[in-house]
Amino acid sequence: MFFNNNSTYPIGLDISDLSLKFVQLNKIRNKITIQAMGKTSLPAGLIEGGEIKNKEGVAKKIKKLIANPQFGKISSGEIISCLPETKTFIKLIEVERTPNPMREIISNEIEKHIPMPINEMYYDWQIIKTPDSKQSVLIGAAPQNIVSQYANLLKEAKYSIVALEIEPISICRSLLAEEALKFEGAFEKNYGIIDIGAKRTSMIIYSKNTILFTVSMPISGEEATNRIARTLKIEASQAEKAKIVCGFDERKADGIIKNILSDMAHELIKKMRETIEFYNAHFSGRGPINEILLCGGGANIKKLDEIISKELSIPAKPGNALINLSEINGKFSDILKEKHILEIDLNKESKNKKNKLLSITQDASLTFSTAIGLALRGIFIEEI
Repeated sequence: MFFNNNSTYPIGLDISDLSLKFVQLNKIRNKITIQAMGKTSLPAGLIEGGEIKNKEGVAKKIKKLIANPQFGKISSGEIISCLPETKTFIKLIEVERTPNPMREIISNEIEKHIPMPINEMYYDWQIIKTPDSKQSVLIGAAPQNIVSQYANLLKEAKYSIVALEIEPISICRSLLAEEALKFEGAFEKNYGIIDIGAKRTSMIIYSKNTILFTVSMPISGEEATNRIARTLKIEASQAEKAKIVCGFDERKADGIIKNILSDMAHELIKKMRETIEFYNAHFSGRGPINEILLCGGGANIKKLDEIISKELSIPAKPGNALINLSEINGKFSDILKEKHILEIDLNKESKNKKNKLLSITQDASLTFSTAIGLALRGIFIEEI
């Protein structure tokens, strides 16, 4: 395999149950730019719940995707990829300062916090500086069998593995200016980051330059689509368009889609409130959550951010996946802008007898958050 030598930074590859996305970055002087990127869907059943069921099928999809970018050309045979959030663990813990080696201290503590035997996991940690008698340590862990599945997948696809990373770390690196190596501001803000994916939603609590913990939530974009399809007796493809185009806008489709989605919004907000209450109870010294950022495929559901802001009394908005890059969306409009058109009679009993044509142009950059964060690791690590 031959590569252009404009850049040798690794490819960031986001592998999920229903899609693949990749980004390769380049750095010239102080500017980080996108060299190549692309995405593709995966047929259901190749990956289920983060577990790879068809290694050869997924490997073929990876090779085809990276060989045919939607933008640019790749110049590396190295990959940084992520492990599924639902199968991994990340948490900030406190340990007593002792003269014992840190590995020994962590091995004695980790099973108190991670629900799996230590001999069945791979784990790592990072010491977060603290002035008192205790040390704050960020620990991450993943089951050995899951790590092996993803390592074997990338070997099957004939790529060299630089790292397999826990997904919330990549998301924070993409969305937060504080994660940039040369960030010059004060590390004062506390964030709740909501990643709304096709199969699951997770909430990351990030405080003063470190992840504290993550929470998985049994809410997904796919379930929202299925509820619309079941209620209105329409095809899933039409239901997906209805979800995106109408969202929580009561002016569209006579508010029918808003009403269907409301139950799921209440479930999401309930889980978010419980998570924030846990944070306030256990990390009160860090101050309140200042802002909620949305990412993933569900981040742009119309007016979802407004509902979250109102219900939780915390400012909420879609994140900016390009915040640590020297790029603007316009350069990649064919990839990062998606136009959705809906033409369907959503309410046959309505006085509006004719079908309406509804459309929306959506910024899809947040679906690349994980891939961008993975690619940034390759650049940031080199500069440390």
